[in-house]
Amino acid sequence: MTNKFLSEKSTDHLDMYLGRKLKEFRQRVHWTLSDLASRVSLSHQQIHKYEQAQSKISASMLYQFAHVFNTNPNSFFEGYQPLDVDEKVDTKDLITGSKKKSVNLLLVEDNPGDEYLVRKALSNTEDAFNIYQMHSGEDVLDFLKNRQLHPFPRPDIILLDLHLPGISGHDVLRVIKQDRDMQEIPVLVMTNSLNKMDLIKSYKNFASGYISKSFEYEKFENSLLKALDYWVEAVILPTSD
Repeated sequence: MTNKFLSEKSTDHLDMYLGRKLKEFRQRVHWTLSDLASRVSLSHQQIHKYEQAQSKISASMLYQFAHVFNTNPNSFFEGYQPLDVDEKVDTKDLITGSKKKSVNLLLVEDNPGDEYLVRKALSNTEDAFNIYQMHSGEDVLDFLKNRQLHPFPRPDIILLDLHLPGISGHDVLRVIKQDRDMQEIPVLVMTNSLNKMDLIKSYKNFASGYISKSFEYEKFENSLLKALDYWVEAVILPTSD
C-alpha cells in the first residue's frame, strides 16, 4: 500500500494539518524556527517548508519532533478530520452488533500515508478504536521493556507493518510473542510483500492474521475491517470485560 491511494487533495490536506500542528507546538514553547531547527539538526528554511506544507514530514522526522516537544506522535493527528477521497464501502456486513465497543489498538507503521489509510478505514466502523502509534521496531521494544514509562495503555489488538526501519516486523512479532504479559494479544501483520516465506514466517511466529496492503483502497479496507470484526465482534479478547 502506498500513497497511490491518496488523491493529491487529501495528501495536501494532511500535510497542511501536520504543518499547522508543528507550528502550534513550536509557538507554544516560544521557539523560533532556528530554535527548533537546531534541535533536530535541520535548517530553519526546512522547518518553514514543513510548517507551510511545502515538504512532507516523514514518520521518522515526526517522531523527532514529538521527542523534542516531549509529546506523543499521536498528538500531531489529534483533531484531524480526513477528507472523503473515496466512496465509503458499505460496512453493515462487516461490523455486526449494536453495542459500540472501545478497543485499544496499537498501530506499528512507519509510513504516514499508510497510517492515514488505516485511520480512515477504522473511521468507518461502529466500534471506537483508540489508536496508538509507534513508528519503528525499536519503539515497540522500548515499550515492552519500559511499559510503566509510556503513555500507551495495554493494547487489545496490534496492527504490525512487516517492513519497518531497523528492527524488522518479524523480529518485533517474535519478541511480542515471547513476552509473558503481551503474548496473548492478537497481532495482525500488514504488508506489501508477495513473498510466501514472509507469510509462512509470520504464522510460525504466531501472527493472528496476515493482511495484504492492496493497491486498491476498498479491497484493503474490506480485508482490514473483516479481520478486526473477527477479533472485536466474533471472539472474546483477553482484555475484554
